[in-house]
This record gives sequence, C-alpha cells and structure tokens, in this order.
Amino acid sequence: MDFTSKTAPGLYFRKNIRRDLQTVSLDADMIRLLLVIDEHKSLYQIAAEVEMDAATFNKTLRRLLAQGLVESVQKNAPLLDKTFLHAVRLSLSRAIGPMAQLVLEETVAEMHLDPAAIPVDQAADLVHHLALEIPDEQNRIQFQKAMIPLINKVKP
Repeated sequence: MDFTSKTAPGLYFRKNIRRDLQTVSLDADMIRLLLVIDEHKSLYQIAAEVEMDAATFNKTLRRLLAQGLVESVQKNAPLLDKTFLHAVRLSLSRAIGPMAQLVLEETVAEMHLDPAAIPVDQAADLVHHLALEIPDEQNRIQFQKAMIPLINKVKP
C-alpha cells in the first residue's frame, strides 16, 4: 500500500494494544511516529506533524503495522460539496484577483486532494494553505475571517 497516494487523506490509523507477550523492537522513528498516531487524524495530518521524508514515513508505518502496534481504521469521512469550493474560490478571488482559480487548483494538487471529493476534515487545512498564498496581510486576514463560518458549517 502506498501511503502517499491520493487515498492517503482518507486513511486513519490507531494504536493497537497487543495481547501477546512478544517483545517488540522500536527505533527512534517508530517511537516518534507511534506518539503522533491518533485515529482522529488523517494520514496527511500525521505526516505533517511527524516531519519525516516520505520514504522514511512509509517504511516506519509499514514496520509499525507489521509488528501489530498500529492498525487501520475505516472512516467514511463526508465530502465537501461544490458550494464550499465555490465560496472559497470567490473569497480567494477577492483577496488575490483572477489568479484565485489557479492557486486553488495548485493547492488542491499539492495537498494530493481530489477536487471532486475533498474530505470535510481537510477543509481547515485547505483554507490554511490557501491563506499562505495571499501576500497582503490584510487580505489574508479578511480571507481567513470569511472562511471561519464556512469551516464551522462543514465540520464533521
């Protein structure tokens, strides 16, 4: 399984308590990743927190899975509808002008999201990344303030 694919935002893991008395071997990366894993965080949120390169992250997560210390959690996260993205695009165009569509598309691609199926739990992260693209501080603040009610409306 490739943990850096487009399906990664929908992947969730939790710590697993092993009932056997077998010894486990953990290195520093495994401990660091194990401390961050939380079933309420998507794989991308975990990867951002642990700050590992993709290859190390994949290898470490595989090792934790192999030792039975973490397990996959099935979650059917609701998806954002087109009205949310439309509202984001309008607000962003007020802040940066006609480049808003391009910035939105690039940000969605950089976050490895499918524009037709963005999970609700990624809304705040998307808005945060878009706000970073607004060079004028006053416009950035106005954009973020305009997005707060939208994000609160879509929270899972």
